Amino acid sequence: MWQDYKTRLQELAQKQRPGEALLYQVVSEAGPDHDKTFFVALTCAGRVIGRGKGRSKKEAEQMAAKEALRIHFSDSGIV
Repeated sequence: MWQDYKTRLQELAQKQRPGEALLYQVVSEAGPDHDKTFFVALTCAGRVIGRGKGRSKKEAEQMAAKEALRIHFSDSGIV
């Protein structure tokens, strides 16, 4: 089952930290053009809050958001 972790994280971040933007940045790429892996860092207020990797930039961003939810919001039962 596919979940939109980026949207879920954005909604929580807006409630708990209004005005602080989430920034997804590709930090590296590996592999040939037809089989790339992307590595993304997710930052908030200049601090890395999640990292992800995937076969597309979108997938890597989703994985970074999933990690941020797991680390920073798991106590709330949201993940």
